[in-house]
Amino acid sequence: MSRPSIVVIGAGLAGSLVCNELVEDADVTLLEIGERDRIHYPPIDFDRKRLGHVNTFCFGGGGTTNLWHNGLIPIDRRDVVREDFREVLSDAQPFMDDAASRLYFRGRYSTAYTKAVADMTAVAEGIGLARDGIDCLVYPKKHRPLTVDDRVKAVYSVDKIRFTVADGAIKTVHYTVGSTSHSIDATAVVVAAGSMGTPKVLREIIATSGHRHNTPGHGFIDHPLGFVGKVRVKKKVADAISRLSKLDCGDYEVQAVVRLKSDCGRYTCGAYFRPAVTIHNSLAIYKYKSLLGATTGLTRLRNAASWKFFHPDIIAEVVSHVAGIHFPSRTYNILFVAEQRRGSSRVYYDGDNLRVDWAISDEELEIYRALLRKLSAMLAGVADQVNIETMITDDWLWSGAHHSGVTPLGDATGDLIDRNLRLKASENVYVCDGSVIQEHSYANTGLTIAQLALRLATEIRGRYVASAVRAPRAMPTKTAGDRV
Repeated sequence: MSRPSIVVIGAGLAGSLVCNELVEDADVTLLEIGERDRIHYPPIDFDRKRLGHVNTFCFGGGGTTNLWHNGLIPIDRRDVVREDFREVLSDAQPFMDDAASRLYFRGRYSTAYTKAVADMTAVAEGIGLARDGIDCLVYPKKHRPLTVDDRVKAVYSVDKIRFTVADGAIKTVHYTVGSTSHSIDATAVVVAAGSMGTPKVLREIIATSGHRHNTPGHGFIDHPLGFVGKVRVKKKVADAISRLSKLDCGDYEVQAVVRLKSDCGRYTCGAYFRPAVTIHNSLAIYKYKSLLGATTGLTRLRNAASWKFFHPDIIAEVVSHVAGIHFPSRTYNILFVAEQRRGSSRVYYDGDNLRVDWAISDEELEIYRALLRKLSAMLAGVADQVNIETMITDDWLWSGAHHSGVTPLGDATGDLIDRNLRLKASENVYVCDGSVIQEHSYANTGLTIAQLALRLATEIRGRYVASAVRAPRAMPTKTAGDRV
């Protein structure tokens, strides 16, 4: 029996993992708008708030894994309001350790994560900072952009993807490279073009399938984040706060997150301790700190050519983050990571021009302010001085580069994909990338995207491969994620 033909659109985190998982059992073709050996940043027009000071996504092999710092943390299912998405996360739970290993974590991630949370919780409880709980972000010290298996037919610099539909399914995918047109028959199609690219592809598929749907691209969410102030801790808790700030565990580092739950119960935000020297707030320095930390290579060197680089707080951050050395200070920046809910923000295209209409609502700002007041009160018992800007405006917050939410999931009429990530308008189209994440509290989305990609590869293998050639490398039912 002939092998199935799987077409994957998008070479980012999810697309690369799906390709690598399926190439053993299927003929896999990868279509990527970017070039093979380099990345580029497409221009974006913003209707309201800009995402940030640096580029937060790119095209090219590996996608935004070229830009990230590879922090691994699961989305805590206790924080997820919608039952359907909570069930999707539960279904992806057995793939946590396998996903972490694909993202360069050495060893069993769930064991390390569980231990880190337990250890950091004990530290925080000892000084009264665990009122809403403690979580942990785990950073493998060595990582690199993802690449696809050499057996995958990877096509780059792709333009104008079109589809032929018959009997409710995609039969052929048409695309151009330069001025040359190509076609490939498809057993199944996986759209993994990210929150910026997937809505455009889905609109084309839905229209070609004879359906009408206006929701692709709507409901855009990100993590509004920013440095919101300083705290100078008491000498007796200095060691504890230092451990919460960063703990070296050999092959990886751990940073604790102080969880902050809103009174309404719908928002869960987080706060990190980052080393500082001065106790004074300066929004300009905070923005420069974010700019410097989010860039790499020559861009980071160019950004370093500024008088702001010599600010004591910037020097402390560089010494801690780059050299791995804690600056001898009891003063810390507070990095606040806020949750958003799907609402009026969206990603859309005006012709071929990408546009992002993103905003932080007044209601969200009020919730964030209340949580910062809660954090200030929590810190008062362990600090000599707390200087947090509790009445922040949206100027204090920028994109965490965790673009999500633009492919609605669930059983409602307006939802585009079902719980197996299949597009309802087509029998053989699936979506897997950050766009399918409906809620993400304060959690980096990379680990979840990787889990969903491995889960989807197993779904496709079971449905389209003649026999279930191999079982997923899933972990035992009881893992760290049973608490998340």
